[in-house]
Amino acid sequence: MKNYTLGKSSVMIPEQVFGCWAIGGTYFTGAEDEKSIASIRAAIDHGIYALDTAPAYGNGHSENLVREALKGYDRDKITISTKLPTHLLARPDVRPSCEQSLRDLGQDYIDIYFIHWPSRKNDPIADTMDELMKLKSEGKIRCIGLSNFSRAQIIEAEQYGEIDVLQPCWSLVWRYQDNDSLAYAEEKGIGVMPYSPLAQGILTGKFSRDTVFSPEDGRSHAAIFQQPYFGQAVDFVDRLRPYAEKYGVTLAQLSLRMCMQESFITAPIVGAKRPEQVEDNVKACDFEISAEDFAEIDQMSKDFAYALPQFQNFFRA
Repeated sequence: MKNYTLGKSSVMIPEQVFGCWAIGGTYFTGAEDEKSIASIRAAIDHGIYALDTAPAYGNGHSENLVREALKGYDRDKITISTKLPTHLLARPDVRPSCEQSLRDLGQDYIDIYFIHWPSRKNDPIADTMDELMKLKSEGKIRCIGLSNFSRAQIIEAEQYGEIDVLQPCWSLVWRYQDNDSLAYAEEKGIGVMPYSPLAQGILTGKFSRDTVFSPEDGRSHAAIFQQPYFGQAVDFVDRLRPYAEKYGVTLAQLSLRMCMQESFITAPIVGAKRPEQVEDNVKACDFEISAEDFAEIDQMSKDFAYALPQFQNFFRA
């Protein structure tokens, strides 16, 4: 398992990060706490020692599961990232939110503290960053990250403190930030930990054009899961099958490997609700896609993703 340092910080992450969104139980369905904890432990035991969570993932439930899963592990060998909710970016709310996450996680410090989304209430980023820098100086957080921020928003935030890592939504079928925040990150040496690298299951190949999600499942209203785009994405995945067969891997492993080999990506955040899913995902670390095949798949991906409408984001058409 390769390891990388984020930006100018001393925070390390492996080439995959374990995503704790699905185990929170509010956007995705079907998570079971016992299996979720076992999945976190399986990830750590396979060298995936970085865990990404947020208060929004089950209203603190995901953070609580991380606390339980880490019992018995050496904290200094684990990298934890969590997030400052978008409705708590005002100066008086930043510290209490961080301290609540510390309690829920059962930790004294957070390695990476992301702003989850840019403010929707016009909270001054100067105030938010000032409070985050104070928390950093006190050792309560080790580095600051931005999730779902545009290039312009990153540049504005950087006026008030060091940004070491970004967390955009990115996959072979969703790459709106390629020529915006991701190009900037590569230019400036900022780490990139993308979420939903499997497009919330689309790139696993397990869906058909006729797949229907329950109203309780967040994917039922996500932009790319609406027709005709969902059907087009399923067709795109079918075009990946010969490449997966060539390398003797699953579609998910191929898609994760493509993400891991992108020059501007440090390590994808990969979720799992069961240990066997961790076993499958980690195999993406065991092979490399040739330069020729990478270029072909990358161009196919761009042709598809760049032709999508300008949705507000992954979750809102």
